[in-house]
Amino acid sequence: MDLLKNYSDESETEDEGPKEEKDTEGNSIDKSSFSKMKSDAGEQFNVVDFFGLNDSDEESEEPPVKKTRKFQLESQKGTDSYVEVPDSNFWRNFTPQENPEDDNNLLEKTKVEKGPHAEAYQIRTQGSQVYHQTKVHPRSYQASGQVSEYVTKGHGHCNTPNDLAGQTFNRTPQSQQRFSSHTESQRQLFYVHSKIAPHLMKNNIHNRYPRQVEKELGDHTQTVNRVMWNNPPYCHLFLSASMDGTVRIWNIWTQLSPCVKVLSFHKKAVKDAVWSLDGRHTLSCSYDKTAKWIDVEKGSVLSTFQNTSFVTSCKNHPSDPNLSITGCQNGIHCWDSRSSESPCRTYTYKDSFGQVQDLLFNRDGNTFFSAGSEITQDSADRNIMAWDFRASSVLSNQIYQERYSCTRLKLHPTSGHFLAQSHGNYIAMFSVNRPYKMNKAKRFEGHKLSGYSLGFDISPDGSLVLSGDSNGKLFCYNYQSGKIIQKIPTGMDVVMDVSFNPVLPSTVVICGWNGKIQVLN
Repeated sequence: MDLLKNYSDESETEDEGPKEEKDTEGNSIDKSSFSKMKSDAGEQFNVVDFFGLNDSDEESEEPPVKKTRKFQLESQKGTDSYVEVPDSNFWRNFTPQENPEDDNNLLEKTKVEKGPHAEAYQIRTQGSQVYHQTKVHPRSYQASGQVSEYVTKGHGHCNTPNDLAGQTFNRTPQSQQRFSSHTESQRQLFYVHSKIAPHLMKNNIHNRYPRQVEKELGDHTQTVNRVMWNNPPYCHLFLSASMDGTVRIWNIWTQLSPCVKVLSFHKKAVKDAVWSLDGRHTLSCSYDKTAKWIDVEKGSVLSTFQNTSFVTSCKNHPSDPNLSITGCQNGIHCWDSRSSESPCRTYTYKDSFGQVQDLLFNRDGNTFFSAGSEITQDSADRNIMAWDFRASSVLSNQIYQERYSCTRLKLHPTSGHFLAQSHGNYIAMFSVNRPYKMNKAKRFEGHKLSGYSLGFDISPDGSLVLSGDSNGKLFCYNYQSGKIIQKIPTGMDVVMDVSFNPVLPSTVVICGWNGKIQVLN
């Protein structure tokens, strides 16, 4: 009890005087002398005081605020380097950018586009300033190219798609054009798409006819003459040649704009276009009397082949990537992309065979066939002609004897035959070897051409034949029997051309007289 009476808690004493500080040797010093020691050794050491416990009674002047701090870095070579890092005072005078969605500033906000990964808005403020806003949804992307697209539009950079989730980016009209052109130039085109990759290793693909419209495109302003899928592994892309003078490259399996390239190098309507063997170039022919060899990725013309009349058909050699042929009025020219000043070969005939509607190589490239447009009243011996590619001579002009011109030629992928679309409202079959006889026992009929230059295609496994129709339907035939399997209404006025995807089992692209393009699956 005596010990408890003498016990006292120093923390509870109210009249306690100022505490004494102790130096490193344990000697007690008062607070004023401690402040003097700090001032004398000011440049020798810095005392970090987080809570202001060591502040002196005397007021001192505040040092100037430093916005950066310098840190010394040690390198492996032994040389010292310094880097300045902003401290907490760096953002003291920062003024945030004006928010266009402020209640006092917002005048109008219109949604212009909505997708599964982003929403686009156009915002007009009180000061007549227009913002283009992109808001990214918090979900993953299917392709790495889509991430870089939204990063470029949003003025930012990130390593993972999730870094963009929930963010909103504003663009003014001055920056919108600059960033849109930059986006198009940086957009990746040639890669193995996730929809194509699982089917590339399959050897036996059983094709079937499409059942529904997957996508409809309407960027062309005039008739689309030709559509064609690219070669594997880039067959997620297809081209379209139109009377508006453009060749467009499409990729419908993307969250960005499906039109990935617009090739506007012709002055007049484009009649035909094909892909190169490597799938990175296109050969297009036009009514401006030229054929152009174009690099799709760079968007530039590599060679221009000047003809004497309208160029209505073109084909690439199946084994030599530098050679191609073009058809015009009563003539066929062979071109070498390494020397485009003049054709390396010219194919002519003693009689007129009219405007060349289509050209077709056989598998080895030693022979090709041409379909002419000229039909006389008493003869039709020059409808389809066979040519020797090396010798530039005619092998046969008595292949198709009926008085109908043919608009399209297609080589069957598995058998030794080729098919021809005839204005007699049927598709005829011929042998690719001499004497190039027509199979009169089998023909694919039921669709109508009505004078249009309609196309058709054969499935990669050779089991189906798909043809366009002047009434806006897609006709599906069985190749073995020649009978109609299905008539698919498309909603178009005239189905001008058909192309079967070389990898996907039931994906087809068609084009119409009204400029529409549909992808069916």
